[in-house]
Amino acid sequence: MKDGGEPSGYEMVYRLQFENLGNDLTELKERVQRLEATLARGVLLLVANLVGVVMMLAQQVVRG
Repeated sequence: MKDGGEPSGYEMVYRLQFENLGNDLTELKERVQRLEATLARGVLLLVANLVGVVMMLAQQVVRG
């Protein structure tokens, strides 16, 4: 800050850049959370399909 208590032009620019960086990080965090949720749903669907295939094969083996 200048002696008069007002922030200099550089300080205002740095403050704005810091705020923008915080906003960008928040947006990135939200995107990663959505991606994690999507990947988790995909993995659950793959596991459910695998269980279904295994059960179908087991039935065919039991029936002979």
